[in-house]
Amino acid sequence: MDIEVGRMYTLRELASGFSVSERTLTRKLELGELRGYKVGNQWRVRGREWLEYTGALSGPRVFVVANAKGGAGKSTFTTNLAVLRAREGKRVLLIDLDPQGHLATLLNMPVDPDRTTVQLLNEELRLPRTVPGHRDRWHTLWTDLLQSVPGAEEHEALSRVFLVPAHNDLADLERANFHRSKPIEYALREAIEALTLVNPDIDEIWIDTPPNLGSLTRNALMAAHYVVSPFAKSDLGLDGLERLMVLVEQYLEFNPYLRVAGLVMNYGNPRTIMHNEIRETIKGRASLSPYLLESYVSEAERFNQAPRLGVPLVLAEPNSTSAQELRRVLKEMDACVE
Repeated sequence: MDIEVGRMYTLRELASGFSVSERTLTRKLELGELRGYKVGNQWRVRGREWLEYTGALSGPRVFVVANAKGGAGKSTFTTNLAVLRAREGKRVLLIDLDPQGHLATLLNMPVDPDRTTVQLLNEELRLPRTVPGHRDRWHTLWTDLLQSVPGAEEHEALSRVFLVPAHNDLADLERANFHRSKPIEYALREAIEALTLVNPDIDEIWIDTPPNLGSLTRNALMAAHYVVSPFAKSDLGLDGLERLMVLVEQYLEFNPYLRVAGLVMNYGNPRTIMHNEIRETIKGRASLSPYLLESYVSEAERFNQAPRLGVPLVLAEPNSTSAQELRRVLKEMDACVE
């Protein structure tokens, strides 16, 4: 039985197609081992959840950190969560789609303009699947672009972190809307699919995006499994969140794997009126409330000074308040996506 990732299936269809009893599937759903949705008294299972449950989906999990507004601390947030994953033993790839290139700064890594996400997305440097030798070309390109970050001698976790940095030429590429011979939103998705063929050892990919919902962010959403959005405690930040959620909803038609892993308040402080008012406002908005995490990252001065530390905060000061908060965020995100 062929499964379509975006389609909803009844238990009878799955039981018949895979020679398993409906009672067994019901028990798996009730225990949370299989994700499903109840319509009245009947269970429905989306094709994507079934494929994940059966292990038919493989390759790295792809997380996108996005917000339509600037000032939310996305780059610091992305880097620290990815490094926490590396501390757990995972091999993690960071992809920087923000032309400002902050990920390289936070990881104290020099940038070669000829080895950035510009080369990854520029169609003139890539080959479609129909061209003979496309796999060898991708192997060469990924081997060149997949760069180790410095500091592994002092922090063992960094030996499992790789980066494709950004360069300000990325802004020119975005303005040109890439090459027009194919839909621009598929460029990164094709690149990541090729990565799983030539280098299957990456466990997770974390993508930082620019503070807008342009073609670079759309590329990330097309390639993603999960989107997480840090936001600053301001009313302006809520507008960015709502516009992002609208875009996510639209992209489900093209990327049925996409799910929201959480909305996280950055620079929060529960002792302030603004912190609590913003959280209550989000809880009152149907498009945002289901995704708001209880965890937050406080406005600690040390966290704001992250670039001066030379390594991510979770390594430089692993017992700091902000590092502990980031670990709680990651744990809560995991509970949302499992």
